[in-house]
Amino acid sequence: MNRLVVSMLLAIWALGGCATPFQRIKGEQVYLYLKDSGAQAAFFASSLDGFHRHPLTRHTKNSWRISLPADQEFTYFFILDNQPFIPDCPYREKDDFGFENCVFTPDL
Repeated sequence: MNRLVVSMLLAIWALGGCATPFQRIKGEQVYLYLKDSGAQAAFFASSLDGFHRHPLTRHTKNSWRISLPADQEFTYFFILDNQPFIPDCPYREKDDFGFENCVFTPDL
């Protein structure tokens, strides 16, 4: 039984990766950060422009960053090494394809 639980937890960890998101609002910009020690390429897609892929900028050796306007709500997800990645975010919304996206809501 313990082996089954450990195997399931390892599978969940492997599928979910170890990427961790966080955000900071500075002035009129929100900076979305994604810490990930294994990704070679990272992109961002949002409802702001029809989910076009935008490369994330390498912020540190193990983190990526993008800045966006902080004055409007939008949904988003990341693409790590050509695989969609939905981080553990406080607000989520189902899309038209049955998946979930994160939701950024400005503090108005």
